[in-house]
Amino acid sequence: MNAHKIVWLALLLSLTLWGCGYQMAGRGATQLPPHLRTIAVPVFENPSAEPTIQRSLTEAIRRAFITDGRLRLVNSKDGADLLMTGTITKYWIRAVSFNQFDVAIEYWVYLQADVLVKDQVKNKTYLKQTLKTRWEYTAEDRVTTSEIARQEALMQTYRVLSQRLVSLVNDKF
Repeated sequence: MNAHKIVWLALLLSLTLWGCGYQMAGRGATQLPPHLRTIAVPVFENPSAEPTIQRSLTEAIRRAFITDGRLRLVNSKDGADLLMTGTITKYWIRAVSFNQFDVAIEYWVYLQADVLVKDQVKNKTYLKQTLKTRWEYTAEDRVTTSEIARQEALMQTYRVLSQRLVSLVNDKF
């Protein structure tokens, strides 16, 4: 093979690899209309019997949007292109596994939230969705250890819901 063909093959190969589409997560293409650049996420409502879970869920959602980076999180509802509001509609824990003494040793944490995202620029609903998730945890002999496991399971439900919301808002899936 002559040198001329080798140079052309090398050039073709490098152009092919260069255009293969790798990019940093959250910085690439989005399905968002061009007029949507900012989002506000006030604290979700929480009529459940579990106090303060709305704050942790809201913070997880805010962090997910900041990490993704395609929408800029703003504090002011009035200054945002998109306004996301939500209500935690269900929270419950279900025992799913028992030991030989009929004591629960494994639980599922369920969380459900109704979310409304309003396009404030065009004054219309951008997204209306009910999201549900569950996470399991194992109970320990000590109450404090079991409570830590429950809190970690809750954090995982927040993470799953927040990642779903970022995907739904930015990519419409």
